[in-house]
Amino acid sequence: MQDLGISDAVAHPLAYYRNHLEFNGYQVEEDDDTILGRHARKANLIIRQILGRGVLVSTIYGVEPETKRIHLLEYVNDLNTVFLFMKAYLGQDNDLFLETFLEGDYDRTNFSILLENIEYDIATFYKNEMTKEYLQ
Repeated sequence: MQDLGISDAVAHPLAYYRNHLEFNGYQVEEDDDTILGRHARKANLIIRQILGRGVLVSTIYGVEPETKRIHLLEYVNDLNTVFLFMKAYLGQDNDLFLETFLEGDYDRTNFSILLENIEYDIATFYKNEMTKEYLQ
C-alpha cells in the first residue's frame, strides 16, 4: 500500500478521515500517512495514522519567543488540569502541542464525538487568560 496515496483510494484508512473533515468544512492537505485539515473557525488538525492502533490528532501553536520556559511549563500544567479530552505539551522549539488519540478503525460516530471533544477543550484553551499572552 506504500504506492497508494490517500486521495487514490477509498481503501486507504485515512481516506475516511479526509472525507469526514472535508464534509465538516476543512480544507485538506495530505501525504502518505498524515492529513492536515485547515478550518477558518476551528482549530487546524493534523491526523496521523498509527498503524494497527488508530489515529493521533494534533494541533500546534507557536509560542511568543521571549516567554520563559518555566512560565510555559506552568501554563501547560494548568491546561492539562482543565482539559478533559486532550493533553498539552511543549515541543523542543517551545511549540505548544495539543493532542488526543482515537483507537481502532475509522467510525463515523466515534470520530464525530472526538471532533466535538476537541472543540470542547479548544474552547477551554481559548478562555485561558494565558493563551492570549503566550501564543503568537
